[in-house]
Amino acid sequence: MNNSTKSDSSPSPDEIPRATVGASVAKEGSMEQSNEGVSTVAEHPVHENATDESTIGEDTVARALLSYCCDGPDPVMHALLLGGIQAIVLWSLLAEYGARVVQSNHTSHSLPRTIHHAFIKGMEMKNQCQTKPSVQRLYDALVRWESRKEMLGFDATLDLQSDTVQDWVTAQHSMWVIAPGHPSWPYQLHDLPNTIGWSSPMCLWGQGSTEAMTRCAHPVAIVGSRQIDDYGRHMAMQVGRLVSSLGHTVISGGALGADAFAHWGAVQYQESNESFSGSEIEPGSTIAVFAGGLNHIGPSSNQRLFERIKANHGALISELSPDSIPEARRFLLRNRIIAAMSQQIIVTQARTRSGALNTANWGANLLREVYAIPGDIEHPNNAGCNALIRDAKASIVTSMEDIAQICPKPHMSTTVAETESLEASTLHSIESRSSKGIDRAQASLTGSLAKKGTTDKKARSARVVPSHSRRDSSEASDRKLLAKTNPMPSTLNEEQRHVLDFIRCHMLESKVATADNLLNQLNSRGRAVRLTPADIARILGSLEIVGLIEQNISGSLRIRDA
Repeated sequence: MNNSTKSDSSPSPDEIPRATVGASVAKEGSMEQSNEGVSTVAEHPVHENATDESTIGEDTVARALLSYCCDGPDPVMHALLLGGIQAIVLWSLLAEYGARVVQSNHTSHSLPRTIHHAFIKGMEMKNQCQTKPSVQRLYDALVRWESRKEMLGFDATLDLQSDTVQDWVTAQHSMWVIAPGHPSWPYQLHDLPNTIGWSSPMCLWGQGSTEAMTRCAHPVAIVGSRQIDDYGRHMAMQVGRLVSSLGHTVISGGALGADAFAHWGAVQYQESNESFSGSEIEPGSTIAVFAGGLNHIGPSSNQRLFERIKANHGALISELSPDSIPEARRFLLRNRIIAAMSQQIIVTQARTRSGALNTANWGANLLREVYAIPGDIEHPNNAGCNALIRDAKASIVTSMEDIAQICPKPHMSTTVAETESLEASTLHSIESRSSKGIDRAQASLTGSLAKKGTTDKKARSARVVPSHSRRDSSEASDRKLLAKTNPMPSTLNEEQRHVLDFIRCHMLESKVATADNLLNQLNSRGRAVRLTPADIARILGSLEIVGLIEQNISGSLRIRDA
């Protein structure tokens, strides 16, 4: 994806998503405070109440309409939703009072109190004081949203379940729309606001299979330049085929060049392995993420590819409403979605100004594993990949065997039911774990930490852990079990004891324990040598090997019970 364009000038963290019920006033998600004092949202995903299979729930419709009004990531929208106002309530207020705000010339009495208070609260939670310039931004945003709302072509006060509104949201039922809380919403997207403070899409429009969004727990992004040579085409195609053969989803941007050949590699492997027995690996599908609305997907030369993606249980998706034009500024923002949805990012061939390097940077900031395939140092097509390797921003790939080792172990596809079952797995206690196994873990951990002298620039987290985690009905019994847990074995070293204590406290307080907030807490204790994500991965790995902890599919850490 060679998107040599400049990004949106304003940092636009969107909302930290909340799951809501399709009703006029949805239940407000509870707010929690982490050990580091950073507010996070405790999500309780709820399936929306739709009148029939073809009807989109009210909350998703409200998110879609607000997304259209924002016309991309919007920091003011983020502050409002972070401040506790629900999307469906915000849309109702905008529909009723938006015109009055425009006509009032930004007087303080023109704002609905609910919006004003939510904005103040959201700004406080973002640790930004409510100054006059920031309040002015709220007024300006409301005027901008009102202007966009007037372009909808229908009365904004219409029932969100009406045929007119439903037809607009779904582009005459040619697309599906999902939002946080939907069973097919990719949990990895929550890393955008929770890990780096950037925007998670308010909703996603799509064509093809909704199950493709969550079928694979470890998707792999394959990206590169539009202008590639025979070597670049061969590598993108072969990597796409290999990733699909391991059962993993291939994610890319649907553009010419490396993107298209990566998609084709997955599609062709699927079509050549249409029949497989239950004991074999189901070929991974592919997802194309677009920088404009799905009524403007392109290029036209890739239309046959897009149809094949849909026919082979893949998906075409966008965070923008169907008629949004793929303007230059949108491409670099689109890349954050590709990076967030993936666990590994492989750059097959890229020039120095390729948009693929932007995707790699998003991935590094999200603690994804980034890899690059080197090439002829005298050929400009390889300059981008070679630079990533030189600057230690990506690990080098020297063979197809490396790709097989990079990818997680082959797996069968994961259905929504299987995902929920994994997340609802019961706890196992630590009393019966053998001291021999604990000693092995301690020796391994002590040896790895002893070797640490200086920070390795190439350190990569062996496990990508999103900050979001769903909770299930067994949570109350889990807390009772943890409250009765015996003290930690005395054979654990200090770091291991800190980790187990951290996880136990979070579970007792119904909070989500992740590798990210664990790293922040340990480093906040005035350590002489700061830990890296790779160190945390080694500590967690040593405890997981001997069965003391486990990590569910959404990334949360839990203490196990025999």
